[in-house]
Amino acid sequence: MSTDNNGKKLPKGIRMRGKELYEARFTYKGETYVLYNTNLKLLQNELAAKRYEVEHGFYAKESNVTVDSWFHTWMEEYKKNSVKYGTYKVYLDEYKTHIKEALGRRQLKDVRGEHIQKLFNDMAKRYSHTTVNLVRVILSGMYTQAVRNGMVLRNPVKNTSIKKKKRKKKIRVMTTEEQNLFMRYSKSSQFYDLYMVALGTGMRSGELRALQWSDIDFENKIIHVNGTLKYIAKAKEKYMIDEPKSESSKRDIPMLDNLVTVLREHRKRQLGTRMLLGDKWRPESGFENLVFTGSFGRCISETALYEDMKKIRTQIREDGHVFGEYTPHSLRHTFATRGFEKGIPPKVMQEILGHKSITMTLDIYSHVLPDKKAEEINKLAAMF
Repeated sequence: MSTDNNGKKLPKGIRMRGKELYEARFTYKGETYVLYNTNLKLLQNELAAKRYEVEHGFYAKESNVTVDSWFHTWMEEYKKNSVKYGTYKVYLDEYKTHIKEALGRRQLKDVRGEHIQKLFNDMAKRYSHTTVNLVRVILSGMYTQAVRNGMVLRNPVKNTSIKKKKRKKKIRVMTTEEQNLFMRYSKSSQFYDLYMVALGTGMRSGELRALQWSDIDFENKIIHVNGTLKYIAKAKEKYMIDEPKSESSKRDIPMLDNLVTVLREHRKRQLGTRMLLGDKWRPESGFENLVFTGSFGRCISETALYEDMKKIRTQIREDGHVFGEYTPHSLRHTFATRGFEKGIPPKVMQEILGHKSITMTLDIYSHVLPDKKAEEINKLAAMF
């Protein structure tokens, strides 16, 4: 029987390994199982639990595959056909940038919660909550599938935490006066027609920038939302049209008569510009028929819209008007708010905006609805 460093007898199957580490081992049906711990009592409990799992068929022997090898298997066999292509590419990029160097060479079974926690803590010093959380989603997904496959016993990501995201800022919505000011001052902008469509449909920025002429049904006055423009910095082809944000995001939006006129005129001007520029009109491959483009037919970046709106805001303020801080997404919120103010039912607005559920619509635009409820309740006053 083995003894510890003080000469005290150790339980059967346990011995000292170095000054502080205890080793426990047992054999079952020719297979040897080994456990380690610096705490003797905890090791005894783990030994008893492991022996029970093995003898009752609850234990699956962990695999020696590395994190790197399993990630690529997981991506090809489990994720490639179940997520949007843009998401697939983002997962590949995030793994290469943040996970590969830190954990890639380790065996999947040897990664513990503290290893992953250190990765999250280091990332939090340099990256946003969204980026850290995305890495957590990737690692958790990998390990969840590995547990199902019997490759590891537990998901170590469950033993980690990330700093909570700061409270979501209140959505920014233009007042009617600000909306009128914005449209008046944006008439000289190359994106004026895009802003008109944004405020008349509530489409997301990426959806507007991905819009193709084949998506515009002038005869039936309908815009078909079929995709969203995505920018992938590390890819060879920087832009791609990805699937909509969710199944409900793929939708048809009725066009107001003024938008039909705007888009018809926009198309005429675009065709004229293309003829004028000739060979200088050089859209990215696969983006030859975009409705809205930047200079020389190129894709419009989110940053370009943001900077253009910033320039318009500066002009408005320099002329002495009060005008808030708004982004391209504010145009979507402004459309929805005007709709609610005019009495459009939440269910109809949900379908126009492409939200997954009416709960999401009501939650986002709760700032508008209380006033509408009061108006409806006041209709009962005539009964008393």
